[in-house]
Amino acid sequence: MKTIYEKLHPEVLASINTDEQQYPYTTKALKLKLKSTNWWSDLSVSDVQTIITHSHIKLVELDHFDLLWGDKFLINEEK
Repeated sequence: MKTIYEKLHPEVLASINTDEQQYPYTTKALKLKLKSTNWWSDLSVSDVQTIITHSHIKLVELDHFDLLWGDKFLINEEK
């Protein structure tokens, strides 16, 4: 079973990795959480907020499916 980290869209992962130099603590903590979690629903609200922050996706570009299921952040493996 893939982790959330492995399911991230490449652009989101690249954005998180880019932020690691400027924000090492929060980025490393986020990556550890994503590597140890298999389901979006197991993330806390704070985790999702950190993903949004480090992905640099504007909140107004998100809908409820993105927040509830991670649609904008995760690769859809069903396609």
